[in-house]
Amino acid sequence: MHNKNQAFAARGVHGQTIYVDPTAEMVIVRLSSFPQAKNGYIDPTSLPAYQAVADYLMNKETETTGQ
Repeated sequence: MHNKNQAFAARGVHGQTIYVDPTAEMVIVRLSSFPQAKNGYIDPTSLPAYQAVADYLMNKETETTGQ
């Protein structure tokens, strides 16, 4: 994904995704059957959403541990 968390993903053509963010210690599995066989249609909303979840989890961890 070329992001600051070194996330990576396995993706299917109809929106199926396994998104792994090692820094946030997070895995997202998305089951999907998007009618268009191109991830470019859903990437503008999906990819930022995955990063937002990772950021939330890391901020929550910082708040609870103080680190």
